[in-house]
Amino acid sequence: MIWQRLSPVWQLCIEEAWQAYCQGSLPHGAVMTDAEGKIVARGRNSIREVGPDGRVSVRNRLAHAELNALLTLDWRAVDIYQCTLYSLIEPCAMCVGAATMAHIKAVFFAVRDGGAGASSLTEAYTTHIPLFKQGVLPVNGPEDSELETLLMALQVEATLSQRHPKPYEWIALLARDVPQGAALGEKLFATGHLQRWKEERRTASFVLDQLHEQLI
Repeated sequence: MIWQRLSPVWQLCIEEAWQAYCQGSLPHGAVMTDAEGKIVARGRNSIREVGPDGRVSVRNRLAHAELNALLTLDWRAVDIYQCTLYSLIEPCAMCVGAATMAHIKAVFFAVRDGGAGASSLTEAYTTHIPLFKQGVLPVNGPEDSELETLLMALQVEATLSQRHPKPYEWIALLARDVPQGAALGEKLFATGHLQRWKEERRTASFVLDQLHEQLI
């Protein structure tokens, strides 16, 4: 079972992502830790959520998981310069910019995003914007190829089930580095497994382990 081998931080990111999916949004979660590794903030993608639940943003195209985590962080209670952001998906340009502007310590992500991932922008910010001359924000990932494949499958299934206007064009970009994840995602959409698990109120750990069984 893959769930048991994951750190609590990545488990929480996936729980946030599954909650986002169950609310009708993209399966993406983010978590922030302080200098001691304690979890101090969390966020999920809420750009398509169907109703308010106390999150920073609902039905807002800017309501990405990373941004929601940064906005819910109690900055008075932590040393922001020592905080780390864990993002399930490679951050987009907006979220890389927000993390850089926040002057956090580092970013880690679990799955590459060939369509919107913008980790390469950190060097450009440092080169062209005087405010960021203090150094390049480290953006690291992914480290677990099996986990990356499973998480990509979730993204691909969501692209199809949430009716992206040009799903296969987007999937070709999104999953260009993780083709096995794309294939599993299309299979999930065809079988309807994720939708059924959503209706059955299954946990994130159940979902990930079930996907892992299909992979091995």
